[in-house]
Amino acid sequence: RFLLYIRGNLFIPDARVLWVKPSFKFLKKYVESEKIETIITSGPPHSLHLIGQRLKGYFGQDIKWIADFRDPWTTISYHDKLRMGKRALVRHKKMEKAVLTAADSIVVTSPSTKTDFEKLTTHPVHLITNGYDDEHEQNIAPSETFTIAHIGSLLTDRNPEILWKVLVELKNEGKLPDNFKIQLVGKVSEAVVQSIDRYNLSQHLDLVGYVAHQEALLLQQKASILLLIEINSAVTKAIIPGKIFEYLGAGRPILGIGPENADVAQIIIQTNAGTYVTYNEQEKLKKLLLSNYEDFKVGHSMSKTVDLSQYHRKQLTAELVKLV
Repeated sequence: RFLLYIRGNLFIPDARVLWVKPSFKFLKKYVESEKIETIITSGPPHSLHLIGQRLKGYFGQDIKWIADFRDPWTTISYHDKLRMGKRALVRHKKMEKAVLTAADSIVVTSPSTKTDFEKLTTHPVHLITNGYDDEHEQNIAPSETFTIAHIGSLLTDRNPEILWKVLVELKNEGKLPDNFKIQLVGKVSEAVVQSIDRYNLSQHLDLVGYVAHQEALLLQQKASILLLIEINSAVTKAIIPGKIFEYLGAGRPILGIGPENADVAQIIIQTNAGTYVTYNEQEKLKKLLLSNYEDFKVGHSMSKTVDLSQYHRKQLTAELVKLV
C-alpha cells in the first residue's frame, strides 16, 4: 500500500517520468540532424507524450506531432487503485489536457475514449482500433466436443460467475452434453478455479495454461464458443481487448460478457461475430448458450461475420499512413 502511494503521488504520470528530460535532450538533436518532420508518441506509459509535448514546444510548426493513446489516461480502470491524493489527480488532469491541446492529432483505440477526449480538445481525434492479421490456418475443423474457450489471462476481478451459474442450470436440466468443456488458455487465478469448483463444474474444466501464440490461434479455431470477459464496471466500457480481433480472424462465435454500453459490444454486433450480454442478463445468456449448442450439433460452427476488412491491420495501417 505504501509503495502504491509513492507510485501514485510522486511518479506522475507514471514510473517512466524520469526518462522525459534525457529523452528530450537526445531527441532534440536527433530530430534536427535527421530532419524529422513527424513524430508519434504512443502510450501508456504517458510519459512518452510528455516527451512529445516538449519536442513540439521546442520545434513548433517545424514538426507534426501525433499522440497515440493505446489506453485512456485519467479514466483508465486502475487509476483509482494508485491511492492518489487530490493534488496528484489534479496534476494528471492538467497534463492530460495539455498534451491533448498541444498535439496536432490524437489517435485513440475506442469510441468512448474518442468522445471523452473531444471534450478536452479542439484538435482532431482519430479512431484507429487494434486489428487482426491473416495468421490463422485455413480449414481447421472444430473440436468434436462442445468447447467454451477463453484465450488469455482470466484473473479474479473478471471471474464470470453468471456463466458458471447458467452452465450448472443447463447441465442439471440435461440440455448440455455430459462432456462439454470449459477450456481456459493462459493465466487463470485460483479464485476462478475455486469458483468453477463451487459450481460443481470441475470435471468440465480444461486448464491449458500458457501456450505458444500459434497454438493459441489453433485453439481459437477449434473452439465452439470464444469467451470475451470484461470487468463489470463503467470504467471498463472503453476497453477493447486485443484478443477480440484475433477472435474475429478465427471465425468462431464470440460470446462477450461485460458492462453496459461497452465499446466491444458494438464491434461484436456490427460484425455479426457473436453475441454480448451484461452481468444482469442471465436468462438471455442461457438462451444464447442453448442456441450455440444447437448450432454446434448440426455442424454450424462458423460465425457469420460481415464487414471484417475494416479491422484488418492493412486497412488500419492505411488509415494511419493517411494521418501521417
